Amino acid sequence: MNELVKRSITGILFIFIVVYASMYNFFSATILWGVILVFGVVEFLRLKSKQKELGTSYMGSWMGVGVIVIAAGSVWGLGRPIDVILGINSSYSGMEVVAFLTWIWANDTFAYIGGRLLGRKVFKSGLAPEVSPNKSWEGAIIGALGAAIAGWFWMGELGVLLGTITGILSTCGDLIESSAKRRAGVKDSGSLLPGHGGVLDRFDGLVIAGPVVLIIKSLLV
Repeated sequence: MNELVKRSITGILFIFIVVYASMYNFFSATILWGVILVFGVVEFLRLKSKQKELGTSYMGSWMGVGVIVIAAGSVWGLGRPIDVILGINSSYSGMEVVAFLTWIWANDTFAYIGGRLLGRKVFKSGLAPEVSPNKSWEGAIIGALGAAIAGWFWMGELGVLLGTITGILSTCGDLIESSAKRRAGVKDSGSLLPGHGGVLDRFDGLVIAGPVVLIIKSLLV
């Protein structure tokens, strides 16, 4: 099968499953993010086992697992499941989870398009050439703007703020995962998603953005 066709089919099916499970109800969202969490942790530990920094292997592995757990829990928390569990709020809102994921995907899409059209035409140096040679400042900026626009459609002015923050931190998460893969000597974190790699390759952006956006939203709303 053509790589582009494979990537497109996988992407459409994956987005459908994630959006449907997040929107359907609290329990389907819990199962979804639980599965994503398990695969993310497995992929992270596999990457860690291939790296050469043996002196910090044990500590680094469990710190990384902790970060992934917090990130997955934060995205899950955008739908107010803690309130649901405690009986404070009986309604689960998958819309906010989907909104956050939309900002992540908008950042990735606009960054790719912006990088292809304007990459290194304004800023001659790359964003992080030693970690990810193809990433450009132009792509990162346009990606954040795309996330801000998506945020405005979902939540107005607050969405612009949260979308911009999501875009910036999503790019940081992407670079961190790229650095880990480079040290491990692999192209993808896994092979679960044909044409896309592993779970971490699709959700690296939310590792940092998820907890921060949840905290900021909780303080402002």
